[in-house]
Amino acid sequence: MASLGCLRLSALLAGCVVAFPMLAMQPLDEQSLSEVTGQAQGLRYTSEYDARIDSISYIDDDGMGDGNVGMLTLSPVRLYTQTNRPVQIDLEVKEVNGRKALVFTNRDLPIETEVGSFAINGYSLGGIGHGNFQIGTGDALVTTLYAGGNEGNGITIDLDIPGSMSFDTWLEDDGARLTATLDFGDPRNPLGGGMALKNISFDLEGDGLRIGLPEITDGNVNFYNVRIGDDVLNSAALRNVNLQPGGYLLVKNARGADEIGMEMDLLVKKDSSLDFVYITGAIGENYPGPNVFEMSANISLVDDLSVRGMRMNVDGERGLVFDFDKTNAQSGVSGNLLVSDFTMQRSDKVGVVTDPVGIGSMDIQMNLTNNTYMQIEGH
Repeated sequence: MASLGCLRLSALLAGCVVAFPMLAMQPLDEQSLSEVTGQAQGLRYTSEYDARIDSISYIDDDGMGDGNVGMLTLSPVRLYTQTNRPVQIDLEVKEVNGRKALVFTNRDLPIETEVGSFAINGYSLGGIGHGNFQIGTGDALVTTLYAGGNEGNGITIDLDIPGSMSFDTWLEDDGARLTATLDFGDPRNPLGGGMALKNISFDLEGDGLRIGLPEITDGNVNFYNVRIGDDVLNSAALRNVNLQPGGYLLVKNARGADEIGMEMDLLVKKDSSLDFVYITGAIGENYPGPNVFEMSANISLVDDLSVRGMRMNVDGERGLVFDFDKTNAQSGVSGNLLVSDFTMQRSDKVGVVTDPVGIGSMDIQMNLTNNTYMQIEGH
């Protein structure tokens, strides 16, 4: 009986192969093999969500060391995706520039963020949020994660922002909303723009968390149509952004074991530079055009920009306070900035007029002593 069953099964399988030739095993060509391999290398994460948090609070138990407890509060907080427009992330493990890496690819990131109130000691500075995320068809926001960090024990991140990416960010207070559109495009080159942030590192060290500043070459970000309601005030842009390697932010614990708060050191390497552009007139399809004007200047670091011993505390009476460690004579800010190539032009003449007339330059030697402070309070 077993032999008879096997014969019947063999006959059935043979019949299926004859009757349905598409089910038969066939050799794959190289293109088909590559498609199968590509599909097997990663995974795709798709999600729609609506997350709500009543409040998030940071409490500074000793304020400025005088026992005046301070508090920062975000409430309520909502993080959600647009209806029928899910977040979609492709995740791959592959070799990038000779190193194994974890690669996240976002072809759409329709995330909306709303914070009803950002308050200091119960007094609100207003609500904040962002949304209206846009990215061009075929483009993607790509995040690449490597093992390593600054000294081999942390992590390193590359972030590639395409020129077609944009989103709105806003601040709202007493019913009035101030909005700006962050756009990474190049208005004079549809295929240009964007910003690549390379070698952002994170390392835990003896002094605290060291964050290596990214290396940036010819980056571009625009703050278009800063507006109250529908009334446009102005626009601004940071173009040809170049950040030299070697800079870092070091976030440290408060100096005393019984103190609450944090202290920060910052180093931005010399020869870092950018073009700052102030733009008047509403930005739209008419830009660049005869009714939009630009004032621009190149800002570069002649020497390293150094911030040492900057402290952040939340005090029950003074609010959010930034000051410097007065026990360290080296605390403060130092740097040498060169502001050059001041020009004012019609936006459609930028890059067209040869040798535009400038209005001078400024060489700024900056030093802030450790007696400097800034405090921010709600109302």
